[in-house]
Formats: sequence, structure tokens, C-alpha cells
Amino acid sequence: MGHYGTFTVLDYSEEKSTTQFNFGAVTAISIAGFLTNFGSLRTAIGNIILGTIQKEAWVGDSTVLSNTPPSDASAQIELKWLVSYEADTTKKKFRTEIPTPDTSKLIAGTDKADMTDTDIASYVTAFETIGRSPDDDTETVTVLDITLVGRNN
Repeated sequence: MGHYGTFTVLDYSEEKSTTQFNFGAVTAISIAGFLTNFGSLRTAIGNIILGTIQKEAWVGDSTVLSNTPPSDASAQIELKWLVSYEADTTKKKFRTEIPTPDTSKLIAGTDKADMTDTDIASYVTAFETIGRSPDDDTETVTVLDITLVGRNN
């Protein structure tokens, strides 16, 4: 256990916030697939937020991707996507946040992400492909819900 990755997001005001996820052990045999899945998750997150993915990290690696703030003034770390997910075997629930959400991905009149939106669906697929339970890095996970929230939810 203890394998995790992070993406740091830069908002319009040049503030930073991080989203974190867990994954299984990376071996010499699995590294190529892991890196592909990691890149897919980065792309998927980039498609559901307004901020700039500034940095990524996983155990043993930290790469600055950009120091350029986004051009959209709505890209603020005070707003987040709250991703609720559960472990597939134990059904234990977990949450992670993604800063600077693209609110055009909401279902009209709600605070819920449109799970049928192409970018949201791609994020869910990417997260479920690489994500693992924080309690057991061999247990896969399923995204239950994505909600727009304010800071510290």
C-alpha cells in the first residue's frame, strides 16, 4: 500500500491546489502500462477543469509541467470537483478533489457533473483504470459521483 499520485492545479490567481489518487505497485513489467494510464488520467482531468495542470507526481517522481497560469479568470482553486468513489470489493467509500472545475460540465440547474459528458466520462474511465483503494493497492475502484463544491468540502 501507499502508492499514490498527485496533480497540482494552478488557478487564474496563480494559487495551487492538489488532487491525489492511489494506484497499485509499479513494476518493471507494469511501468509502460502505468505511464500510459497516468497520462490518460492527466488528460482526462485537464478536460474537466479550467485550471492549468502545473505539476504531477507519483512515488519517486515529481515533474513540473507548467508555471503558466490559465487564461480563464473562472479557474479558481476555491471551487473543486468532489469525486466520490468506492472500493469494488469492500465497498468502502472514498473522496478526492480536483481544483478549478470546468462548470460547463455540470448538469444544468444542479451541482452534479454530467456523467454523460464526453470529457467527464473519459475522466471516469481513466480514474477507474489506474485508481486503487487507499486501503489496498490491489483493489480496483468505481466512481460514484462528481459534485461541484467549494473549498474544504
